[in-house]
Amino acid sequence: MASGSKVIKSSRLLTTTLLGVFFGIICMVMSRYGGSDVAFWPLGVSFLLHHTVLGFAIGASALRVNWVLHGIIWGALFGIFLAIGQVDGPLQPWMAFVLPVVWGFLIEVLATKLFKQPQ
Repeated sequence: MASGSKVIKSSRLLTTTLLGVFFGIICMVMSRYGGSDVAFWPLGVSFLLHHTVLGFAIGASALRVNWVLHGIIWGALFGIFLAIGQVDGPLQPWMAFVLPVVWGFLIEVLATKLFKQPQ
């Protein structure tokens, strides 16, 4: 791997991780003020951590697939684990699965198209 590609990869990693933090904060605030039965602590804070790690995983991934599919795959992988954790929790398991897929897709779209960070 050339030195220039390491810089691009670390830039992408930082971008996707920060996007994960951003979307985690959105979910955290929605859990706090969304009018649902979701407890801010520990579930709201776990959304922040979950989405941050999702963004990191998307940026660090070596999967060579279409960028759209890339975000959806990682979102689905993280969504499965979140949904399993919500089987008897305050969130509907289907919602806990679908939302990370959407966030993963949005992280990938913003990183790849808006911030021009190649996969």
